[in-house]
Amino acid sequence: MSFLSDAEAKRITDRLLSLAKAPETVVYLNPARSGNTRFALNEVTTSGNVETCIVQVNSTFGLKKGTAQTNQLDDAALEDVVRRAETIARYAPDDAETMPVLGPQTYTGSPMYDAELDKMGAEQRGAVVAKALGAIKGNPRKLTGAGFIQDYSDADFLANNKGLFAKRRTTNAFYSLTVRSDDGGSGWGGAITNRTKGFETDPVTARAIDIAARTVNPVALEPGNYTVILSPECVADLASTMLFGFDWRQIDEGRSFLSQLKGPMGEGKPIFSEKVNLYTDPTFADCPGNDFDFEGFPVRRSDWIQRGVVKAAACSRYWAKKSNRQPNPGFTNLLMDGGTATVDEMVASTKRGVIVTRFWYVRPLDPQTCLYTGLTRDGLFLVEDGKVTRPVKNFRWNETPVKMLRNIEAMGASRRVITSEQNLGSGLRFPPLLVSDFTFASLSDAV
Repeated sequence: MSFLSDAEAKRITDRLLSLAKAPETVVYLNPARSGNTRFALNEVTTSGNVETCIVQVNSTFGLKKGTAQTNQLDDAALEDVVRRAETIARYAPDDAETMPVLGPQTYTGSPMYDAELDKMGAEQRGAVVAKALGAIKGNPRKLTGAGFIQDYSDADFLANNKGLFAKRRTTNAFYSLTVRSDDGGSGWGGAITNRTKGFETDPVTARAIDIAARTVNPVALEPGNYTVILSPECVADLASTMLFGFDWRQIDEGRSFLSQLKGPMGEGKPIFSEKVNLYTDPTFADCPGNDFDFEGFPVRRSDWIQRGVVKAAACSRYWAKKSNRQPNPGFTNLLMDGGTATVDEMVASTKRGVIVTRFWYVRPLDPQTCLYTGLTRDGLFLVEDGKVTRPVKNFRWNETPVKMLRNIEAMGASRRVITSEQNLGSGLRFPPLLVSDFTFASLSDAV
């Protein structure tokens, strides 16, 4: 591993702070290593490794702030980055929302680092790809696979001249596979983890192959409102967009969908199904999150929704002071408790509906009502009289996660997922849902 040790990082942050002349200085180190292997048309196309080390200095003179970066660690480069940040700060306009830097903080810790996963390299990635391509080529159908596998390790060191020093090490591995059949089928699977144990890629490969084989000759349905069985990936894709409206400044200023629901929120009325419990917890072992934010403010468990009732929203230090609230740095992972229903049970209980395996290109339409649009992709199936009958052509959908999380009829077990809009810095753990009245706006020619 090429990372700086904790002692080396502390020496560099101390050196940067000793060079500083600004009344308040924050320094940040981010050494990182990543390796990746990409394949397409059933062949490996690229494989490589990248090593970087970001050094950032934030200097503050009263209400004036400046930031500078370098990727060099020698003494001359360290002095230069401090001087550049201070020069920028002196010429910057006043920022009325400037807050004083934090003093020493206490952190919960986060299980984001795994020594075994930190050893992952090209040989281990190659073995995963070889197995995947073997399964694709060995299938009786003529299939073509394309995908990506990455291993990643980094560290964050944050320090300031008021005594704060925060550190965190992270590892993760990411696998994504799309399989296409010559007769028009398409399937996808993906997985992400912070540790070697539990990172099983064979089921992901098998899922993509199975869906590709079953999506041939889809039928077109009329757009409209349908009962849907949503994969955990779909639920995460749509539900995670909602959290950007869980911010007290946006709520107070009327820019959040929760602004119009502020009355019921204050009265403790359920806005979502009572089945919904959504929270952040950096210490959650299977899907951890960062335990401090970019200011070094501690991130602890925060229950955003309990039994359908909004319980919390993010609040910056500045807005907390202005609105007389407690600061809350927001979500660094997003976890939703699941239920006990299986997907087979959801299918059996559905008179007529659609199974959706994946969303794609999720984009906002109206932030004030939390309305989003997107496409279905890589597997859409019709359910009739409790049975999966045939594949369906893709739709464009227009929907809000608020309605999705209100209209829950059944819920399965939660698992960690990656999504089409995945932010690899955020862990997502969601269940599959049986949801009524989901709006498909138009047909799509996407595969």
